[in-house]
Amino acid sequence: MPSPQALVTIANHLRIGKYVQVAGFVVLIYDHILTFPEEVERTWKRKLTPAAFLFYLNRYITPLQYIVVITAFHHPRWIGKVCEDFVKFEGVMGGLMNNLCGDALCLACTQPFKVKLTTRRFISAVMILRVYALYGRQNLVLYPLSAIWVAHIIITAKANSTGFALPLPPSASFVGCLLTSNSNWYSIVWITPLVLDAAVFLLTVWRIRKYITLTGRKTPMMHIFLRDGILYFFVIFLINLGNALLYFLAPESLKPIGAPLSSMMSATMISRLILNLRAAPTVIGTGISSHTSRRDSIQVSGIVSRAMRKFGQDFESPNDSVGTLVGNHRSRSGAPYPF
Repeated sequence: MPSPQALVTIANHLRIGKYVQVAGFVVLIYDHILTFPEEVERTWKRKLTPAAFLFYLNRYITPLQYIVVITAFHHPRWIGKVCEDFVKFEGVMGGLMNNLCGDALCLACTQPFKVKLTTRRFISAVMILRVYALYGRQNLVLYPLSAIWVAHIIITAKANSTGFALPLPPSASFVGCLLTSNSNWYSIVWITPLVLDAAVFLLTVWRIRKYITLTGRKTPMMHIFLRDGILYFFVIFLINLGNALLYFLAPESLKPIGAPLSSMMSATMISRLILNLRAAPTVIGTGISSHTSRRDSIQVSGIVSRAMRKFGQDFESPNDSVGTLVGNHRSRSGAPYPF
């Protein structure tokens, strides 16, 4: 039996974890309510595409998942053997369940850490495709980012196999079913997103810098890409860095507390990102003749739909005007700029 001081410490850590989880859920729901009018205007009134369907999954499956997660973390029946069996099943079947359920459909995977990874893989895929579109579907950009993404999935499966239920004192006062691990694989799981996020951010900034250098102006679409890229990077990067440090340095009872917050903030940020892209202006620049604009400007004509069409994940339908960085901008010699 732990000492009284140890019991107090465990109780405080458990309370902190519950506060963090509930706070993240409140932010998720509050932002959903704030952006619901934009969602209706920018997605409901447009044609349903496969990528729009994924947007709805991220938008609505994440809150539904966390209803179950919060129940497991607060309900007194989710203790003892019930929690141990559930976590054991999740650890052994984690990789298989991911493949069967997909990146956004795995309702059975209800532990905070597990839901975080499921949501994270979907969001990472969206960010990779976003950069892929920004670079005009260049495989030289797609393949390295995809390799990091696949490595993250493999490491996740390995980490799941080492997980176990967070041990709590046998008392009705200690309630909470949490997946944790003392393996370094769990900390590595938080490092791979840091690498991917940094790569996505640097590629986005580099691309937009070259565009502004060549054209001498920053269009509304470029402003959206740069603004959202910076906000997403710093918010999610700092949260994931905190999670990595927790798994390296914190005691067992504190290691898993950041996973729910990271998952819910990621879902919130990616929803905002997609809604902002759908609100991009259809006209760029002013004071340029229509002939010159058509010939020399970066045309606003469906950045994501054209760049992602072969994946079937056009975040914009062909009729949506969102802007493209490549395709029609040419140098004085008539050759396309090599970027």
